[in-house]
Amino acid sequence: MNNPWLTIPLSDYEGHMALPEVGQAEMLAGELKTLLSIHSPRSVALIGCAGGNGFVQAAEARLTRLVGIDINESYIEDSRRRYADIIPGLELHCADIAGDVPKMEAVDFVYAALIFEYVDVTAALRNIAMLCRPNGLLAVLLQLPKQGAEAVTPSPFTSLKELGSIMRLVPPGKFNESAVHQGFSCMAQKTISLQSGKQFSLQLFRLISTRPQGDETNGAAGKHEAA
Repeated sequence: MNNPWLTIPLSDYEGHMALPEVGQAEMLAGELKTLLSIHSPRSVALIGCAGGNGFVQAAEARLTRLVGIDINESYIEDSRRRYADIIPGLELHCADIAGDVPKMEAVDFVYAALIFEYVDVTAALRNIAMLCRPNGLLAVLLQLPKQGAEAVTPSPFTSLKELGSIMRLVPPGKFNESAVHQGFSCMAQKTISLQSGKQFSLQLFRLISTRPQGDETNGAAGKHEAA
């Protein structure tokens, strides 16, 4: 199956996310700004960075390093054109976070918002654990189901309809179990409600082990900490 994320124009995606009835672009950037203010990381990776939503907030946090990763090469090039001259040392990588990710220096903080609905959760978490420094933080934003509402909000940007073929909502509890298995411990969780009525789960994890828990091949073990 072809991945719709490879063909959706960035202008359609950004236009859709900025619609008042969607309102997710502002929310994603706002939550990132709050998290950076609270935790003050020096290096950050944004997974699924698209055209750079959140880059301004990250730059304002005076990071020493900002990494953006997205599966769509044209999105990465647009981000480069927009921000390379104003964010010194910006690192941009075209990669599938659940596939082959290039080796790079680990970061203090990883932000993965509305990503896990479209990827293999275990594979993506395994790669993110490698990208995150020991005791580093992972912030995850998951969309919650809304009775009677389509997962992808209808809008004039019809190319986004194709996402319905691959989008799978991930229950926060199930995600937490997968994260714990990859060495993360849940620190906090909250629910975000938008005017549209859609809700999202924001979970914050700390990487406490670089080995999967319960893996008999490496002897790792640990307790499950529910969200």
